[in-house]
Amino acid sequence: MALQTERREKTRTALLKHAKRLMLRHGYEATTTQMILEATDLSKGALYHHFSSKAAIAEAIYADTSQQAITTAMQSAAKTRSPLEALRKSALAWLDQIKHPVTARIMFELGPEALGWRKAKAIEDENSLAAMTRSLEAAMAAGEVDLPSPLVTARMLNALIAEAAYLHLEFGDSTRKEVERTLTAFLDALPRPK
Repeated sequence: MALQTERREKTRTALLKHAKRLMLRHGYEATTTQMILEATDLSKGALYHHFSSKAAIAEAIYADTSQQAITTAMQSAAKTRSPLEALRKSALAWLDQIKHPVTARIMFELGPEALGWRKAKAIEDENSLAAMTRSLEAAMAAGEVDLPSPLVTARMLNALIAEAAYLHLEFGDSTRKEVERTLTAFLDALPRPK
């Protein structure tokens, strides 16, 4: 059973690796399942055992990339004692993650093109918005902030960080100091307990 599970995971990993390479090279629309099969040397049955469609493959690529960027960003702040400071550090670390060309293309081009912006946003929200909300709840529990709604605050912060990502992609590191100062100012302006 363990061998079969390992083989399944190896097949899934190969499908995603080659599909990602092809979609980044040719674009989502131009990449066909036949191209993916030829690149992996797998049968149609093997592909459809793991993924119901090309869109499902793109969704897995997008979700994996999103989760990896967020996990890596959060690890950079793992030893920070203040939940609010950990949130600030992880947000800035996420911006560093998405400046990598492959990650940026998947997050801002491939995912939205293949899935539509609503589905891509839902996946990103599931990963990032949930983590931000938990961080803000932890900051409330630690007495660092007193928020009417951690979820609403997380949504606003998420929008700020997403816009910062677009700035970074357009202007590169030249906006980094301004982004960091703005993010810090936003977090510093959150209501404190009386």
